[in-house]
Amino acid sequence: MRNRERRNNHEGGLSGKKILLVVTGGISAYKSAVLVRLLTCRGSEVRVVMSAAATEFVTPLTFEVLSGNPVSLNIFTRRERPVIEHVELSKWADRVVVAPATADIIAKTALGVADEIASTVLCSSRAPVIFAPAMNEIMWANKAVQRNIETLKADGRIVLEPGSGALACGEIGPGRMAEPEDIVKALEASFAPGDLAGIRLLVTAGRTEEEIDPVRYITNRSSGRMGFAIAAAARSRGAHVTLIHGAVDVPVPRVDAVQGVTTAAEMKSAVTKAFKRCDVCIMAAAVSDFAPVKREAQKIKRKGETLSLELRATEDILASLKNRKKGQIIVGFALETANGEANALKKAREKGCDYMALNAPGEKTGFSVPTNRITLFRGQTKLFTSALLSKEDTATVILDALAADRRVKRFKR
Repeated sequence: MRNRERRNNHEGGLSGKKILLVVTGGISAYKSAVLVRLLTCRGSEVRVVMSAAATEFVTPLTFEVLSGNPVSLNIFTRRERPVIEHVELSKWADRVVVAPATADIIAKTALGVADEIASTVLCSSRAPVIFAPAMNEIMWANKAVQRNIETLKADGRIVLEPGSGALACGEIGPGRMAEPEDIVKALEASFAPGDLAGIRLLVTAGRTEEEIDPVRYITNRSSGRMGFAIAAAARSRGAHVTLIHGAVDVPVPRVDAVQGVTTAAEMKSAVTKAFKRCDVCIMAAAVSDFAPVKREAQKIKRKGETLSLELRATEDILASLKNRKKGQIIVGFALETANGEANALKKAREKGCDYMALNAPGEKTGFSVPTNRITLFRGQTKLFTSALLSKEDTATVILDALAADRRVKRFKR
């Protein structure tokens, strides 16, 4: 009966795929048993690794019966033939899923700790990894946990945001592990060709710095979050991503090519070279509009109550691309403090942008915060104003608009 059920329910996206499930110590481990059942019914071959804490919630026998494979519990388990089990599992898997992903395993993976079977497998895996966090809402909000989540994302890991609702501790809030059906959908999506596959994407991010003297410089508050979120999301959707960034406050995501720069002039040089080879250019960097006319060779000493600093305009990188276009699509960013829509439309028109993303500095938008709200224009037409979203979700809505553009589809190889 079981074999017949599997044959009747195979779905092409996961049929024959090798899925390694890492189960760690949380009450949501019972959902992981359901996940194994869903995957085997879709024709996947599933192997399970359990941390010691996970066995306190669900027995290994449960996963052995559901998967049809032995469960890995200890890196020192003796086998009939000599084998380094965590390496073997890492090579075997097409995808790795961590569900539930506790704060502990998230921290270990972010830091590269490998001190037991679960963390060792994750440290040695070369397959894409999907994390499904599950924890108390206070733990989820902890700044250290959020830093570790950012590191996982920057390292190219897929993190499924936890749901909100009643938790095992009796509280209500975010922290519930994604439902097994949603994890299956994420796995299926990870095997599907991305809607930006074959597109060569150039992204700029971060801030530039213009030196006044050996210890001082002019800059702005850009953290690099928005540009990095776009680069990471585009890469996950199949694009070939080149990332050029200035100074940043967040980890650099794993993309196809990365170049760091400091000044506006250095960014212009790097962008000019890379622009020739791109199909779509997204200029999310906050480039300095002005630089000191003279850079002092020595630290400027205090003299009197005031100091006059003469500034010159830097070259406008975005405007310089207008005359270099040979079919490329350019997406600009406009951060405005007044007359936002009018200024964004003017900027798009004067600088030859195909799209313009408008945002504004605020407590939860703009620079140095994890959330944003944008208004996106195509040419002189307003497409939408988003809700307040994480910058990862903001990146998604921007890329959704690009993926739907027939001109972008034309670039696919």
